Amino acid sequence: MTQIERNEPYKQERAALPELADRQREILRAVIREFITTAQPVASGVLVRRYGLPLSSATVRNELAELEDLGLLTHPHTSAGRVPTDLGYRFFIESLMPDPSLQPEEQLTVSHQFQQAQRDTAQWLRLAASTLARLSAEASIVTPPAGATSVLKHIDVVPIQERRVLIVAVLDGGTVLQQLLDLDHHALPDELRAAGQRLTELHHGGDAESIAKVVPTERGVSRQILQALARMLAETESARSHDVYYDGIQNILAQPEFGLGDPARLREMVALLEDRTRVTELLPPGIGDGEVHVAIGAENRVEPLLDCSLVFGRYGGSHGVVGYVGIVGPRRMDYARSIGAVTFIGRLMTDLVRAVEGN
Repeated sequence: MTQIERNEPYKQERAALPELADRQREILRAVIREFITTAQPVASGVLVRRYGLPLSSATVRNELAELEDLGLLTHPHTSAGRVPTDLGYRFFIESLMPDPSLQPEEQLTVSHQFQQAQRDTAQWLRLAASTLARLSAEASIVTPPAGATSVLKHIDVVPIQERRVLIVAVLDGGTVLQQLLDLDHHALPDELRAAGQRLTELHHGGDAESIAKVVPTERGVSRQILQALARMLAETESARSHDVYYDGIQNILAQPEFGLGDPARLREMVALLEDRTRVTELLPPGIGDGEVHVAIGAENRVEPLLDCSLVFGRYGGSHGVVGYVGIVGPRRMDYARSIGAVTFIGRLMTDLVRAVEGN
């Protein structure tokens, strides 16, 4: 499998990180690994015992104090141990973190699951959300592939009863819309098939606004079909902000830092994650193909998530069709695994969207 390039596409524009000696880098890496695992402040003795540091506890204590002075660690309450700061996590991600990739056997299993999925965008989105939550043990957010507007790729008109038909519209990105329509007059199956083919040829690449404008130029069955199609596209655009898939919110609630936190703040955080109308507040601006955006704690734009970190990637096809896959968890998340999961799932989703588009 292709590994992520070490040019760190997930870096953000921020103040320069401090320069560290090799010993300081090793101690900072050990502190963050230990804190990710235990959620407990890390003392010098623990580092010496568990990480085989060839140093005395006194030497490690001095280095911890220096790392704290540099803003990479902090000293909570009266605890004898240190915990990473947002800057410490940022240093870890950009300089100390192992390659962010899933194990080959995990990639094979996940790929097989997606290959078994039907050519149904909703099924892919549900699978992506559940897989991200399972791989990261955090909460996941997945948005459907969509362009700036809902753009028509293909339309079929299927006879159901004498005057009732099913309109099936396929959009760029693979979204499938279906709607029953009662015609004013009976139409033969061949007439309906021909109408679908002709309307596809005329309006391929059209959106709700452009199709609505040409409705008056049609007559009979074609006019009714086109009216229904314009309405379907308009309703899809209106509902797009609500069409978001979440999974694993219970994973966040199980984390010790949230279980002991402010209940009101916790409720506010969960309410935000469950509010599909506010998902755009979480999505990173200007993220490119193959990039992963990491926002740590105070780097977030959304106040209820200041105790969280967000890892987002995007996927998509041609014609500006874009969707997002992301993970939300405590600042103490396993960043290498989360970034690896987001990267891999995003790549699979891109492949699926392009397959639907025929690319």
